[in-house]
Amino acid sequence: MKFKVYKNEKQLSNEEFYFNDQKTIFIFHGLFGRAKNWHSIALRISSIFDGTIIVFDLRNHGENNPSTEISYSIMVNDVYEFIKEKDINKFSIIGHSMGGKLGMLFTLLYPQFVKQLFVVDIAPVDYPREDIEIVDHLLKIDIKKCKSRKDVDMQLSNYINDKELRSFLLQNLNFNNGIYSWSLDLNTIKIGMKYLRGFPIDLISNVSHIDTLCIFGENSPYINKKYKDKFKKLFTNLKFFKIEDAGHWLHVEKPQEFIKIISKKLI
Repeated sequence: MKFKVYKNEKQLSNEEFYFNDQKTIFIFHGLFGRAKNWHSIALRISSIFDGTIIVFDLRNHGENNPSTEISYSIMVNDVYEFIKEKDINKFSIIGHSMGGKLGMLFTLLYPQFVKQLFVVDIAPVDYPREDIEIVDHLLKIDIKKCKSRKDVDMQLSNYINDKELRSFLLQNLNFNNGIYSWSLDLNTIKIGMKYLRGFPIDLISNVSHIDTLCIFGENSPYINKKYKDKFKKLFTNLKFFKIEDAGHWLHVEKPQEFIKIISKKLI
């Protein structure tokens, strides 16, 4: 997995960092996200956290090479292989949406490595399928024929009215040799959506006692009473924190409030 490293309010080159810090936080982005989306947040957390922050590009996202498979169990294995290669024995996790489900599954399967878990606006549940997914809209665009970022945005606006959501998705654009492309393996993501919407409860044999905090947006549909009850069955040491007037991308909408919760609750 590709990754970016932050420490003391600076982004380090990966060569500078030798993975020997006693305090480490992993950040896992959400679906259609990438490590660079978390740049400003990681810098700000690194100013209050006496340790190292590693922000990952998850499978089939960001700067990673494309893969023909995607699921939470596969991504858990990606993380496991990473910590074994780098000899990292203990870390905390901040995971948003898809990254939150990854963080939950990793914690349930490998609790010995996890110090603390922050889950951002997602629950360990199967979410209902939408008639048309975002990935379907992205696949409709003939990206190679687009001449500018504005051209891509105009085509995407035919399917997605939300300008902020389009702006978020456009962060996945690459431009090389005069041709636009996505830094996402859309076909693999499309096939894997049935897994990404769900949560592999069949893989879990134990509950987690790890200190777990779920930060959610007041206006988000991803956390409700039913989902909270299911969450509590898997995570016994769980607290919920609501950010007022925020939706699913609460760390972008309300970064100060988000970082304030992180800074107060980090152990």
